Amino acid sequence: MEWDILTVEEAARTLQVEPAIIVQLLESSELPGRLVAGTWRTTRRALTSFVDGVPLQAVCCTPMSCGPMCCTPAEQMAGGRGCCC
Repeated sequence: MEWDILTVEEAARTLQVEPAIIVQLLESSELPGRLVAGTWRTTRRALTSFVDGVPLQAVCCTPMSCGPMCCTPAEQMAGGRGCCC
């Protein structure tokens, strides 16, 4: 599945690089990811997007526009699909 959550080591194996390179990419925000309990996580989709050179973008709707905050890929917004509401 494209949303599989990966550790630094799993991401490094996927890209065939050293884990330190993945950490550098995450810390510089070149590769999207999050610190979870002090450990970096990213997704397969983020890795594919990074390698393809296509930014992984999302547009977040505010509670005033739809209710609870919701994020959708930017290309859906451009296609007229709007927020999640």
